Amino acid sequence: MYQHLGNLSPEERAADEIWQAIQSHPGPGEIELGPIVEAVVDEADRDPERYRWSFCRDFGDTRLIVLDSRAARVLEPGRRSMIDPKELQWLDERMQGDRRHLLIATSLPFLLPRGLHHIEDWNAVLADGRWGERLALAGEWIRQAIDLEHWAAFPDSFRAIAAMTTEVAEGRRGVAPETVTFLSGDVHFSYIEEVDRPMQSRVLQAVCSPIRNPLRPALRWVAAVMSRRVAGPLGGVLARFSPHPPFHWSTLKNPWFDNNLASLEVTAEGLKLRWDTGVVIDGHHDAPKLQEVTSITIAPHPVAARKPH
Repeated sequence: MYQHLGNLSPEERAADEIWQAIQSHPGPGEIELGPIVEAVVDEADRDPERYRWSFCRDFGDTRLIVLDSRAARVLEPGRRSMIDPKELQWLDERMQGDRRHLLIATSLPFLLPRGLHHIEDWNAVLADGRWGERLALAGEWIRQAIDLEHWAAFPDSFRAIAAMTTEVAEGRRGVAPETVTFLSGDVHFSYIEEVDRPMQSRVLQAVCSPIRNPLRPALRWVAAVMSRRVAGPLGGVLARFSPHPPFHWSTLKNPWFDNNLASLEVTAEGLKLRWDTGVVIDGHHDAPKLQEVTSITIAPHPVAARKPH
């Protein structure tokens, strides 16, 4: 299995040395790719721009941008960024309206439940040294100890992409789409958030964690509380110590904790999102069935409201 193959255009595949080695292998037996892969890994570590895992595809009137949030990070203190400047420019060029739906898939959720977002945002400011070196060291220790690595932990990147999203949703990059939807996983539970700011497009975050680590009841409680009851009070306190995000958002559907498969369908009524889980019926573990956990159809704002500025 060559995971990166799906990211490559035909021209890029023809020039890719790993793919060339696979294609030139004469027989049905195994091929030894270890030395080639190790050399490519070393080079990619030195030069992250060598392999771009992000890609963009248009499916009729829907655009899908798949954004890598792992391999292009900048971790230098004072310049921390989820994606490097070149990747950010690549994204900026593709964040455009003039289509019915704009989908941005990124493994880490762009919009966390607000209580969790405020904690990571505040920690990023702390670790960046606003209140001195000693507290910065404490902030960095906290960040690594509890794995604060989502978009909120990279405030400059978060605000840059939030600004692009706002421009698209307000019709400043062509006719505003019906929806601008971020698609993510990774956090071991599923949820839906929606931006509260009035805009021409509806802006959403949909999260599905297909095969998740089981969370203990206490951690489930924390996730649920951070989504609603703590978001307001905690946000009010922590927002005093970090820059305000360009918009606020709230939970459209509370977190749930099943192993899920999510599907997305563009329908005449809007963007239909559905989550299914596997169930075992009458002890037939070898033939599980899919059962709907939840679904929602995101209806657009009135057409008259979606005009370019």
